[in-house]
Amino acid sequence: MKKLFLSFCLVFMITAAAEAATVFADDYVFQKQLIINGNSTCQAFRIHANWFATAAHCVDSCVFGGTCDIRILLAQGAVSASVRVDKRDIFVPKQYRTVDAQKRVSTHKNWDVALIRFQPQEYHYEFAEGGNATSEEFNQAVQGSRSLRAQWKGALNPSIPVLYSYGGDTLMTLKQNIIVPRWNFGQMQSFSNPQTVLYFGEKKSIWAADGFGVDHGNSGGAVVLDDGGVIGISTAKMDNQLPTEVRQAFPQFGQAYEFFIFNGFAPQTTLKFIEKTMQRYGDRPRVRRLKRVEPTVQPAL
Repeated sequence: MKKLFLSFCLVFMITAAAEAATVFADDYVFQKQLIINGNSTCQAFRIHANWFATAAHCVDSCVFGGTCDIRILLAQGAVSASVRVDKRDIFVPKQYRTVDAQKRVSTHKNWDVALIRFQPQEYHYEFAEGGNATSEEFNQAVQGSRSLRAQWKGALNPSIPVLYSYGGDTLMTLKQNIIVPRWNFGQMQSFSNPQTVLYFGEKKSIWAADGFGVDHGNSGGAVVLDDGGVIGISTAKMDNQLPTEVRQAFPQFGQAYEFFIFNGFAPQTTLKFIEKTMQRYGDRPRVRRLKRVEPTVQPAL
């Protein structure tokens, strides 16, 4: 991947280690790992039985004429299960397609979102253990592995999270922490942010927090709140180049070596694209208005 770019029972514990063990007791069944052209990886998460969301930059090679070999790693343990995605089932906003390649993520992060149409009843599932494995061998492995069983169950009978929408005009801060999960070839990791999470306003979709461990491989994954709802899509990890007024309002941002940004579900950008794309197929996501935010007083300049 280029830059990182970037159990529904979410119970906050005192330590991140204890938190992760509780939060992901059921192996976070609505997020999966993408394998891109055989080597780089991203994340994708279920927003409907027939749809995954991810970051647009994760599927650049499919959108802009490169090699397009995208696999969704549905379950992995001693034996894995995956499906290959047809290029025709990948959708990105037209605003993302028309931006100069060098600016695509750096200045147009509002549109760094993609959808993958997922049709589980029509796929040929690939089972592998080194080389190839049969479906019978995979089923035997499922019976002996709780993690593999949870991953596979989540692929075939998914729990679908609610998407929290917010896209106001003013600088806002989130009232609670976020958790950023990541699958890494069958191993679940999670990162919990104890610091300020800031919304940039102007009816955009971008949120930011100071760096807290999120790294390559998180792009396209869910940013989760404590009730299991999703507030955004992991987009980027960048050097601290925030505007002066933001650094003044949030000293911890000014002191941070790096910060993490993610796209929220703004009605005029990401959410609009998601809803319109899904409506073409008679589907729609579960959406609620995010209320757990508070206004931020900007410093006098």
